Amino acid sequence: EGYIVVPDGAGALIGFNNGKTNTAAYTQYIYGIDALEATYTVLENTTPARLPLYGICREDSSILATIERGASLCYLTADIAGKYNSYNYCYPTFLLRSYDILSMFGVSGNEAELPIIEKDLYDEDITVRYTLLTEENADYSGLANYYRERLINEGTLTEQEEGGDLKFFYDIIGGVKGTAHLLGFRYLQVQRMTTFEQAGDIAEELEDLGVENQIMNFQGWMNGGYYHDVVNRVSILSQLGGKAGLEALNARMEALGGTVYFDVAFQNVTMISKRYARAYESSRYYGAGYTAILGQVNPATLRRTAALGYTETMYSLLSPKFLSRYVNSFINATDTLDLSGYSLRDLGDQLHSDKRRTEVISREQALTIVTAQLTKLSDTGKRLLVSGGNYYALPYAQAVIDAPLSTSEFYIVDETVPLYSLIMHGCIDYAGTQINMTGSADWREEILQLIEYGASCRFVFTFGDAAEMKYTGLNRYYATTFDSWKQSAAELYGELNEALRCVTGVQMVSHERVGDVAKVCYANGVTIYINYGAEEAQMDSVAIPAQDYRVEGAAQ
Repeated sequence: EGYIVVPDGAGALIGFNNGKTNTAAYTQYIYGIDALEATYTVLENTTPARLPLYGICREDSSILATIERGASLCYLTADIAGKYNSYNYCYPTFLLRSYDILSMFGVSGNEAELPIIEKDLYDEDITVRYTLLTEENADYSGLANYYRERLINEGTLTEQEEGGDLKFFYDIIGGVKGTAHLLGFRYLQVQRMTTFEQAGDIAEELEDLGVENQIMNFQGWMNGGYYHDVVNRVSILSQLGGKAGLEALNARMEALGGTVYFDVAFQNVTMISKRYARAYESSRYYGAGYTAILGQVNPATLRRTAALGYTETMYSLLSPKFLSRYVNSFINATDTLDLSGYSLRDLGDQLHSDKRRTEVISREQALTIVTAQLTKLSDTGKRLLVSGGNYYALPYAQAVIDAPLSTSEFYIVDETVPLYSLIMHGCIDYAGTQINMTGSADWREEILQLIEYGASCRFVFTFGDAAEMKYTGLNRYYATTFDSWKQSAAELYGELNEALRCVTGVQMVSHERVGDVAKVCYANGVTIYINYGAEEAQMDSVAIPAQDYRVEGAAQ
């Protein structure tokens, strides 16, 4: 009896001897696969593993394995008994030397593929730490409790103060490159979607609707808009209000008791960037030495190198060698600005190497460089909002967006559990994807999941009509008009705040799922029951209406 705990997205369980002997084994890279190792064709959509750990839980004991060094070179494999042997097992594999494929073409039309092996092995220590957990920490909730306590003691996580309203996260799109014409010539110009003053108006209107504790992520505020030029210089968009408008927005948010973070992408450099030495500063593939240029996924070919009509959506991967230079320049350029915080679009979400043959930078070496830049940004005194929430970014983050609240749903997995939430709740505020872009007509299931995972809601807004972005690189944002969403957003936040304000800043200590009913317990004695079913359900003598929740143990 027992199960394997794997870090797929929010967290997942693979039951011992679950009978799925015809399905593939669970295999997943920690922090997602290196972009230089992945194929051009996207064969599956997966949720990255954000935590470098796995566990094996039995009835009265468990093992927690954490990859302390070398996590970025690691992928996990888990499988059940009955396929190749009589064991249920999970283990890490480390890629000490990578390889690439070089395509050879002859003058006669013949072709061949030649494997190219990297010259040097990764020659530093790799450490896996095994912890034998006793009976009180025998299940996945206990495993998470032990690991959270360890991270707090090590200084990776910091306990929050209890109480207060739930955070309300929302993205604001400021400027985006739009197509314009002059004398028959096509060119790109900044298209204004939300000015700094309009963003402040949005915040105040939300406040009037009862939305407290706002966290704004302002995107597209500098260097040409959302798909901005490299940040060796910072030019605040005059179309949005310039430096004075930006600092006025920051002051208005502080007066409301909220925080505004200003978005920046360091590692993904748009193809329309004018100050970027692409051939010199980009990461390269090992085989033919091509620079790494990626883009959107073409729905017809499934290749991830498409522009789909908008060149700005294609990007180069900045070599880790030059990351420090751009971070230093950005810090210097914004040092005199009155900003509360930075929003890091890719620094805590993506991790890639540089396979330039004359100077290979492994993914683990890139991790060291990235964490050094996170330290620099944190030392400025600015708050940091991190997208994705990879483990190495957590010591520096005040909040996480696009946090994993789902899994990849591998066939071998039996159950999705809020492992990430169990570890983070009470230490870092987090929110998932933008709820008004989910495509759901009814948000009921999404609301119940947010309550189960203890997560804040998140929206994306523009002051202007979303239809104005139809012919831009942000045409995926088809439903962002603030006037259309403000009432629904306020009502959703009100319900979430009513359910979760009694546990803000409180550690989540246990989670249990029986059929359609989930039970979540917190350290202050509050228990929340969530019923996803179409009929009323009973758990612990508590009646939970269909598609609803009940909060027990909260102070009145």
